[in-house]
Parts: sequence; structure tokens; C-alpha cells
Amino acid sequence: MKQRVSWSIILLLTLTSRWALCDEGLPTNWQLLIGYGESHPGWGDTKERVETRDIILRHERPQDRVRGQGWYRNRRSLQIELPLHLLDQPDEPPMAGIYFNACWTFLPLQSVQPYLLAGGGPLYTNAKIPGTSSRLKGVYQAAGGLKFNLRSMNFNLEYRFHHVSNGGLNEPNDPLNSGKLFFGLQLPL
Repeated sequence: MKQRVSWSIILLLTLTSRWALCDEGLPTNWQLLIGYGESHPGWGDTKERVETRDIILRHERPQDRVRGQGWYRNRRSLQIELPLHLLDQPDEPPMAGIYFNACWTFLPLQSVQPYLLAGGGPLYTNAKIPGTSSRLKGVYQAAGGLKFNLRSMNFNLEYRFHHVSNGGLNEPNDPLNSGKLFFGLQLPL
């Protein structure tokens, strides 16, 4: 268990140090994502069906200038997300956490930009979901989406795979493997 905790601390320090090294000359942005998620029994070791309504505040900070050419022209960024997962099924208290993501946005067009992200972080909950234990859980996730840059507003659509478990700290440890669909708006901050 001590080794898992030490690796988590190393990962957290690595992500925050990379965050501090981001290029100061590039604009950052804030987004509000609203979505729905559902775990899928039988997907991996998932046994319970859990439905969530999700609200995420995301801060994105470019890491470097544009790289590549043509369809591969891209920009990397780091994201910090503050998620709130409201449980609909079962009717339990919400889950809240903080996630750190690495994001790659492809820039072949100015108006529509596909992106990929991967990351994770800690999640806290008092929810009593059968097969899960521990109030502190870990999340890892991967997502793909499209950013739409219109004259009047910027928004995005995103689908993500979302895994929640306690990392083997307590038994039982049935994970929740979910698919989540999000609509996001860029905030004028």
C-alpha cells in the first residue's frame, strides 16, 4: 500500500510541476461541462448499474506552441477538472474530486478541432454502492471530442471512458466502468 501511495504522490508532483512550466504567453480557458454517465455491468469487473448527472469545471492551459503540419498540426495542454457526479441510480450522495488530464487538440481547421485526453485523480464519496468500499477512490479516464469555435460562442462535445475503484485499498473493490457524454461551454473568464 505504501508503494501505491508513493507512486500517486510522484504522479501528482510530476503533473503539477509540468503545470507550472506551461507557456505563459498562451491563453488559458475555463469550461463548464454538463453530462450524463452510466456504468455498464459486464464491462470489465463492473457489477452495478450506476447513473450520474455530471457537472465539471475545467481549466485548460496550453503547454506549448503549435506543432506538426497538415492534419497532424496540434497543441498539447494540461487540464485540471473539478467534477461533481450526482447519483441518480442509486439515489445516494454525490461524488466529488479533482482530475488532472493531458490533452492533445488537433488544429487542421479553426472552426472544428478534434481532441483526445487522458488522465485521472482522486474522488471522494459517501455513497454506498454495492460492491464498492472506501470513501476515497481513484479515477482514470480517456476521452475524445470536438471543439467548435464559432464567432458568438465556443463549445465542445465529448465522450469519455471513466473508471472508478479504490485501487485495492479495501475489499470489496468492484470497479465502476462508465461511459459519459458531455456538452461543454467555454466561460468568459
